Amino acid sequence: MGLTIHYKGELKNASDLKSLIDIVKDVAKAEKWDYFVFEEQFENNSFSEIIDKEKLFGIMISPPKCDPFCISFLSNGKMSGIINFNVMQKEGEINEDLIYAVFSKTQYSGYENHKKLILLLDYVNKKYLVDFECVDDGCFWETRDEEILKATFEKYNNLMNSFSSSLEMIPINKDENIEDYLIRLAEITNKNLK
Repeated sequence: MGLTIHYKGELKNASDLKSLIDIVKDVAKAEKWDYFVFEEQFENNSFSEIIDKEKLFGIMISPPKCDPFCISFLSNGKMSGIINFNVMQKEGEINEDLIYAVFSKTQYSGYENHKKLILLLDYVNKKYLVDFECVDDGCFWETRDEEILKATFEKYNNLMNSFSSSLEMIPINKDENIEDYLIRLAEITNKNLK
């Protein structure tokens, strides 16, 4: 999947949504990142028990070479990203195991943008969220150690480069199915790494 930030949580107060959006929008503008604002206010400035399958609330920012980074919520105040929301709309049902799990792959955006997104999440969490959880493949959320973050990015990039090189140097055999090819490729790569 690549180096990713996984997160979930809930908005403390429905009335805080506009303020949260404005802060994230200001960061996006300062960084020259694209952004898109979803709905800016919950109906009656409160959360609903029944999820509105037509509306997503909050903001999505797009650092370069990064998956959309959503700080967005369903009508019940729980975080949900644009991908989760689109799947819910397409399927017409709510999968509670998936709908609240937000993620954004940052691997190709670089460690600097990854760090900025983590710091933004931390600020938003402290000011606006409850029951927030973050799992950072770059380990910056947990450690705040930039050297660990850089080393993790380097490791992921080396793995991707190694895999790309292997694909170029080790062709698929005639009549070999893709599964057998990938297993053979992994065996050769692992053998060469030892």
